Amino acid sequence: MSAYVIFGVLTLVGAALFLTGTGMVADEKLYDDQVPGMNIAIAGVLVGNAAGALLLVAGRRAVTTRRIRVLGAVPAAAVEVPVVAVPAESTALVAGDGLVHFHRADCPMATGRAWAAAERAVHERAGRRACGVCKP
Repeated sequence: MSAYVIFGVLTLVGAALFLTGTGMVADEKLYDDQVPGMNIAIAGVLVGNAAGALLLVAGRRAVTTRRIRVLGAVPAAAVEVPVVAVPAESTALVAGDGLVHFHRADCPMATGRAWAAAERAVHERAGRRACGVCKP
């Protein structure tokens, strides 16, 4: 059976339940008298939403099937190459105003920045801590 047929049938059943339920509560004044009709209306909404979800899943499957037909299978993931970081060797310590850490001048976290160099004691007095990457 086609996904569209299932969608159509479930949507009609959901709409019928919703309209029946709302019709049942239209003339009722007390809450206790409205509960059965509200339950039927809620069931109709749930059936209608289930129809939409089933159509969405069927469409997703169709897109995946067509993609595989047109583009082929998804290629295997590339092999991960471990990253080997070259340790920073500079003795100059740099940091920017308002930052929490100070770095070696050749630290990857500090490259390309125009930070002034200062002694370790100056950075520590400013409340900065050593970078965890370059470990000055």
